[in-house]
Amino acid sequence: MIRMCARPRGPLAVELGEGDVVELVGMDGQALDVSGRRKLLLCRCGASGSRPLCDGAHNRIGFEAPPATGEDPDET
Repeated sequence: MIRMCARPRGPLAVELGEGDVVELVGMDGQALDVSGRRKLLLCRCGASGSRPLCDGAHNRIGFEAPPATGEDPDET
């Protein structure tokens, strides 16, 4: 099972169970090698130098996620 959790002041944490496979594709369309990883931290602040992966830049810029609205932005 894959579990995802948004951290209030940080990345989206993706935890992979035994045998789970995920393909992570960068902005250039190329797949990133994440084989063997059990946890991925995905950038939400936009300041990471290693996007889509988090590099801790959220701490430097003081990122804070906006409050949840309960609406799905893809449905608007």
